Amino acid sequence: MEDKVKLFQQKAESYLCCYNSHCPRCGQCLRYEVGQYAAPTQRIVTAVNPRYEHGADGTCHLFRDNQPLLMPVGMMQHFYYDMPGRIERAIKRRLIAANCRTTYYKYHRGDRPITPDVLSLITRVCREEGWQGPLQFDGEVEDYLW
Repeated sequence: MEDKVKLFQQKAESYLCCYNSHCPRCGQCLRYEVGQYAAPTQRIVTAVNPRYEHGADGTCHLFRDNQPLLMPVGMMQHFYYDMPGRIERAIKRRLIAANCRTTYYKYHRGDRPITPDVLSLITRVCREEGWQGPLQFDGEVEDYLW
């Protein structure tokens, strides 16, 4: 629990926080929860407009679930192991084009967890390029979708 407090205090310094306690989903919103950890000495915070019209009706597109997810990490050890070279190169080329080279290699090395959106992109690209086998990542990590 202490790690969560430190993490949220650190994130509150630069994260888009929310302070709309009238929102019906504020109890499940990561932005609202992180906002509660902002230091009282911090003069300026980046925040969602408290008068945002969709904040009160629960349809805010800035909502982030405050439950951590289990996400895959790393594509170095097993991901391309059984793939034919032409499929491997085609997949890598398309993933770099979709994410940019730097971001792709952060996913590849395991520096950044693979979010559900990115995982669906990776799966779609692999299937479109003809790879029907399992996608084997280097590991899994439990993290928030910031």
